[in-house]
Amino acid sequence: MRMRRLVVPVVFVGFCLALRCVSVQAQTTFTLSMDGCRLGCGGTVSYATVTLTQEGSNVLVTETLSPTYTNGFVANRAGRSLEFNIAGDPIITILANPGLASGFTIGTGTSPGVFRVGPAPAHASSFGRFDYSVSCMVPSGCGRGNSHPNLGPLSFIVEGVTISDFTANGSGFFFASDLQGVNGHAGYVADNAVGLAVVTPEPTSMLLFGSGLLALGAILRRRKRAAISS
Repeated sequence: MRMRRLVVPVVFVGFCLALRCVSVQAQTTFTLSMDGCRLGCGGTVSYATVTLTQEGSNVLVTETLSPTYTNGFVANRAGRSLEFNIAGDPIITILANPGLASGFTIGTGTSPGVFRVGPAPAHASSFGRFDYSVSCMVPSGCGRGNSHPNLGPLSFIVEGVTISDFTANGSGFFFASDLQGVNGHAGYVADNAVGLAVVTPEPTSMLLFGSGLLALGAILRRRKRAAISS
């Protein structure tokens, strides 16, 4: 009897822990829809999205291009595939995303990679100055000028920061990217300065939460049947 009485509070505690301690994965997505191309890349359309995902003490940055409006990253003039700011202008470490296919890499001192970190600071045409950038490498990533655009995606990890550390520059933009539009014109596009934030519970936490609910429900049903039969 003592064991039966003990089961209910134990399961209830487990249920409460699952409810209160559901681990979440914060994510914010920016849409790059501002056309800064000198001859126009296609107007105000969604050229790309930049998604920031908090992974522990690091942020995963992923830029996904729209093949409907974009031919890819180019090394036109500066060739900076993504420019951004971080509050306080700290020294940061940028690593390649290990989840990407082999060969799509951030360059190091010994390997050219597809992309490289820098130069910094960077200036994205009419969108102002940024403190950090990742550039498409020639010829391992992009062709020179507008030749051989690279559709990506571009994905990398910034260590020791949070999503809120990514800030707008003096002109009010969070990100800018050197792309070629489907019309063949190239130049910078930028975000609309509005990020869509999404908080997603992690699968293991949801499994714990669901298990607690099921166990608590089963015990309450048994107690109800016992009360009716007595």
